Amino acid sequence: MTADAQVGIVGLGLMGTALSARLIDAKIAPIGFDIDPVRCGMFEASGGMVANSVRELAARTRTIIVAVYSGEQVEAVFDEIEDGADAARPVVICTTTCAPAEIIGIAERASRAGMLLLEAPISGNSTEVLDGTATALLAGDDAVIDQVRGLLNILCPRSLRIGAIGDASRAKFAINLILQNNRAALAEGIAFAERLGLDGHAFLAAARQSAAYSRVMDSKGEKMLTRDYRPQSHIAQTLKDAELIIEEAGRCGMQLPLTTTQADLLRTAIALEGPDRDSAAVIEAIRRPSTSSRVLR
Repeated sequence: MTADAQVGIVGLGLMGTALSARLIDAKIAPIGFDIDPVRCGMFEASGGMVANSVRELAARTRTIIVAVYSGEQVEAVFDEIEDGADAARPVVICTTTCAPAEIIGIAERASRAGMLLLEAPISGNSTEVLDGTATALLAGDDAVIDQVRGLLNILCPRSLRIGAIGDASRAKFAINLILQNNRAALAEGIAFAERLGLDGHAFLAAARQSAAYSRVMDSKGEKMLTRDYRPQSHIAQTLKDAELIIEEAGRCGMQLPLTTTQADLLRTAIALEGPDRDSAAVIEAIRRPSTSSRVLR
């Protein structure tokens, strides 16, 4: 990629901001858009160029990264891209986690409009994107992946080719299921250790050296202990993904008892801490005193 490469990014939340920071660090000044003017101002202050609309952004770029909240928002972005893209048509890299049927429909729509689509949901939070340890799950035509390989290496040095469009979402759902339940298990373990009277930091250090170790201890353990819920990922987004996973399992005729319970914990944590806190705040749903508990004498 060269410094004058025309790269656009739609969605300047935590993930979009992290991706744009990697571009700016690589001397590529992206053109960005978000419906939130505050985010646009922060993006411009960091070195990006702001478009007034998705339509304008599409007219000025050859490659567009989509990092919005939901599949429904991706559809809305495509409405604007189709209106603004020129005859050359951009390559669209969709990092939003969508339901498999959603991204397949979006890919069919892109094809009809003469655009190339790469499905690229990211396994990892915004901090992991910034430090290059997140993993992009790539699905789509190999030729499209090869065409934007240089850009992908900047955005996410770690990547895996998963298969056809829809397969990356399926893999992301299954990965997120494990990740979210690991996070909830860590929260429960820390809360349990605290209630037993153990020092939380000493317990976490021991757990990291034990058979129970998982990377979530490194990314969320300290945040849980110190109640530092400044977001690396928003807990509302975590719940959105959990609900998508449960819905997809229902389509397969499958029940997910652990994930269903974990989604309930997320709802409780959101009620206690708010939707924009970090996903580590799930521990507050476990720490809160149980209204049904009683002391046996």
